[in-house]
Amino acid sequence: MSVKVLVVEDESDLREALCAILNLEGFSARGVGSISEYRAWRQTESCDLLVLDRILPDGDGLDLLREHRQTDSTPATIITCEGQTADKIAGMSADADYYLVKPIVTEELIAILRRLSRRISSDTHNQTTWILDTVRWQLKAPSGASVPLTRSELNLLSKFIDQSGITINRDAIIQSLGYNPAHYDLRRLEILVRRLRNKVEKSGVTEFPLSTIYGVGYAFNFPIRRI
Repeated sequence: MSVKVLVVEDESDLREALCAILNLEGFSARGVGSISEYRAWRQTESCDLLVLDRILPDGDGLDLLREHRQTDSTPATIITCEGQTADKIAGMSADADYYLVKPIVTEELIAILRRLSRRISSDTHNQTTWILDTVRWQLKAPSGASVPLTRSELNLLSKFIDQSGITINRDAIIQSLGYNPAHYDLRRLEILVRRLRNKVEKSGVTEFPLSTIYGVGYAFNFPIRRI
């Protein structure tokens, strides 16, 4: 089955050209021209990959990406004229996977989408669930390895229950640890995460899916459930 790509781009010529090229390359591409059109499309449709312009007639594409991220971890590639360093950082902070500045090279976009397609295929093939045991204070990896947790590590991971692929901001995590974000040293959170990663790696797990979203917070990129 073809990988479904949604192109959100208000320039109709560019949108139609991208969809035509992607369809020729084996994708199943559709296009919409605004945030409102995306929302209407979203009511009945879904996609595997998202290609998203920033400057849309009814808002910023990054706000749309944040909205999308509330319910979906679909890989997203931004294409935009906004190419300053601060713009790129904003794109990464909104959880974009790639940020391309117009005029884009279609071969580069195709290569990116193929790479993301392989990642989706791999994730689907290996899709398994992590288990957070809140009675024994353990994290159980899909491989069967069990990692003992401290109370802070348990509280940290509890924030990601039923939130696979969704970025949780640092303030929400800090509050879950029992602290006031206004008076909390962020280095303590970074150390907590680093120690947890080291602990998981020492248990024999090669890839721990807790990702740092710089400037925003953290995301757990596999399903995790509580027992």
